[in-house]
Amino acid sequence: MARPRMRRAALILSCALSLAGQGVLAETATAPAPSETAPALGGMTLSTAQLRIAALRAVQTGHYALAAELGGLLLRADPTDPYGHFVVAQAELRQGHSVAARKAARQALRYARTDVQKHEAARVMAASYALDEQYFLSQLWMRRAMMDVPSEALEQRAGREYRALRKLSRLSLSLELSAAPSSNVNGGSSEEISTVDGLPLVGILSPSAQALSGTSARGALSLAYAIQRGPASETTLRGYGTLRRVWLSPEAEDKAPDVENSDFGSSSLEVGLQHRRRLGESGPVATASATLGRSWQGGEQSYDYTRTALGLVQPLGALTALTGAVSWQVQRDADSGANDVGTFGYQLGVIRDLGAAGTVSAMLFGGTADSDNGQITRDTRGLRLGYEPARPLGPVRLGFELGAYRSHYPDYSVLFAVPGGREDEVWTAGMQLTFDKLDYAGFVPVLDLSAERSDSNVSRFETETLAVSFGFKSRF
Repeated sequence: MARPRMRRAALILSCALSLAGQGVLAETATAPAPSETAPALGGMTLSTAQLRIAALRAVQTGHYALAAELGGLLLRADPTDPYGHFVVAQAELRQGHSVAARKAARQALRYARTDVQKHEAARVMAASYALDEQYFLSQLWMRRAMMDVPSEALEQRAGREYRALRKLSRLSLSLELSAAPSSNVNGGSSEEISTVDGLPLVGILSPSAQALSGTSARGALSLAYAIQRGPASETTLRGYGTLRRVWLSPEAEDKAPDVENSDFGSSSLEVGLQHRRRLGESGPVATASATLGRSWQGGEQSYDYTRTALGLVQPLGALTALTGAVSWQVQRDADSGANDVGTFGYQLGVIRDLGAAGTVSAMLFGGTADSDNGQITRDTRGLRLGYEPARPLGPVRLGFELGAYRSHYPDYSVLFAVPGGREDEVWTAGMQLTFDKLDYAGFVPVLDLSAERSDSNVSRFETETLAVSFGFKSRF
């Protein structure tokens, strides 16, 4: 018995001395007072500082059972010692004991006194769930770890770990929240007088048909679960829901006293199936999806819809990619079959990485809508341009977008058929400011500035809108 004890004592002493003075995890392993001692082990009496260093070295050299024992001694001396709980958590994790690792990590987080201790304890929690292949819970704990990340280097490490966990997880969740003061929350006309080019008609638009200022808030929740996953393909069950609420300004309430905020609220809910497949080792990625959904407007059911879509992303070298997509949707009105509409949409774009100059994109898009209701039948074509500088401007990362499109309603009428049909031309501009330095749990604030102007031969559809939207999005 003497020789094993001697070998064990030598190992402990070696662990205690090998890292002494090297400042390893200095914030958590700093010695309190020289006179402070911990319980004896194998006839040896070590100071708390020596025990901490020995426990850490035992973990690093793979002596996990010894590390757990040393951590236990630290806790006998002080049950609230976060470092002792952390050492035990690390030792249990390295031995594959996920439940025991979580138990110790929770205590380490409970008694943590610094950001380093909180961050590392949450990372152990994330790793223990990953060990059990519970990757969604693991991602949540990595988010928790980012709440107390003590340095930019550790934040980048946590981001890489989070992205790796997201790739492994079959379940993913995305939440978007934003609020936007706007000069036109209802999409109303910028003019009070209603005219139609080519017709001797003049009217006065109702207050609710004119632009009303106020604030809109929007939330979107997306859920996805991979029911099949392979090296070159993935099949995902998806759910998506949106909610929009509007609060009119006092000026708008005075202008349209018969209108309520709820009249402009909307929501939607859909479920669907999506399949992605890489065509060849370095070839394009194809996507196919099928979706069922329902939409509500003003608190009342508006329509149901079914949609199918196909998409393709074709890399052109390392810096350029072509994208294309087509979609078909059948929309069934809740009140009248005459308002049912079938739509076809398409888009074709290119994305180019310019290196230090940033990233540019261009997208052609369009589509048609066919219905028995001539007010709905239309043809649309447009162009959207985007630019994102490679480097932030101080603490802000910028993104810019310009767009223009034209819609033609050949059968549109206002008491009489509009000569040549209704023609709308719309110009849009937007700037997005992302504040990466204000990171909290991997989420950063985003400010969107947008402007839209439309011209039409039917004055009801001549609009001007300025909006500022504030929300949050994930950095990863």
